Amino acid sequence: MKSIDDADLESKNVLLRTDLNLPVEDGEPQKTVRFERYLNTIEELSKRGSRTVVMAHQGRPARNDFTSLETHSEMISEELGIEVNFVRTFFGPQLGDAVASMQDGDITVLENIRFLSEELQNVSPRRHSRDHFVRSMRPYFDVYVDDAFSTAHRSHASMVGFTEELDSFAGPVMLKELESCDDVKKEFEKGVLVLGGEKPSDIIGMIEHMIDDVDKVLLGGIPGEVALKIKDKGSKKKNSWIKENSYDVSLPDLENLMEKYEEKFVLPEDLRTDSGNHDVGEVPDDEMTWDIGQRTQEKYSEIIQEADSVVMKGPMGAFEEHPQGSEKILDVLSGCEGFTVLGGGHTSSLVHRFGYDLDDFSHVSIAGGAFVRYMSGQELPAVEALK
Repeated sequence: MKSIDDADLESKNVLLRTDLNLPVEDGEPQKTVRFERYLNTIEELSKRGSRTVVMAHQGRPARNDFTSLETHSEMISEELGIEVNFVRTFFGPQLGDAVASMQDGDITVLENIRFLSEELQNVSPRRHSRDHFVRSMRPYFDVYVDDAFSTAHRSHASMVGFTEELDSFAGPVMLKELESCDDVKKEFEKGVLVLGGEKPSDIIGMIEHMIDDVDKVLLGGIPGEVALKIKDKGSKKKNSWIKENSYDVSLPDLENLMEKYEEKFVLPEDLRTDSGNHDVGEVPDDEMTWDIGQRTQEKYSEIIQEADSVVMKGPMGAFEEHPQGSEKILDVLSGCEGFTVLGGGHTSSLVHRFGYDLDDFSHVSIAGGAFVRYMSGQELPAVEALK
């Protein structure tokens, strides 16, 4: 892949794909590690004299976090201390006039790219290069820069379509993430995986690909509760919720792995509800579980402290209202002398939420799905398109 270090960007119209997909709380996007890293790229391009048009997404249709990027543009403006233009469309005179009026160093943010139905189709780069909005936008730009590693596992139009039409480069976040993921593969031997979050399906491939180098797999979050369901120790109310939200679709795959590598899997021993800690199998039927319990926190902490390398993907529970489990694990990881990696958008957001520094860990990846896919040995469509 070509790096922007090799590119002459001064006075060039640059279409920059970032991932400004941020957690939304009380209707407001939150500044995270992800935001800070992409802000650095935007600032670098501006200082190099490019006329930078930022393309990004926020959420998915029908979800609560599916919103406009206007607030994001205001956040960028506030952080950089310069005026940032916001354009609500991807077509026609409004976009053309906005680009034509830009001076060297100027920054413009486009509307949420996922407002376009074409964007969400997973098809080939050549097919996407013929999309109406790609063909309509292409004449306004000289260079395409893809820095959105956290979306690199999706063959969406904004990620792969422009590589067929414009001189294309990988941004600094993209290159750093790939380099760091490769370091994880080299450094991770007889280590510990700490896997939580929402979707058990996200971690199956990662476990399969890394299991031979894994000493222990500590499960929390929804994967941990699906594992308890497999062992007939899940809580009644949470089991129903898991089924209603289709988080059990990968249950057979997880069950097979747990049977084959039984000695490596460690499951929660207690869970936290609104009324307190309860041993697994003894959670009241009318109570929802939110987090790993106190005894599980201590057990996981001891295992992590003895490990030479640890990769954490996903919080241990519903960290917004019930942070105890995730905060305890992060606290232990921050003090480890071994190789420690945090992967995933929500996981990386915990660093600042709980008052830690990025330097407290060997690497903090801002990617979720792309991190898991890459660590599972799969190709990333956007990376292949850049190559």
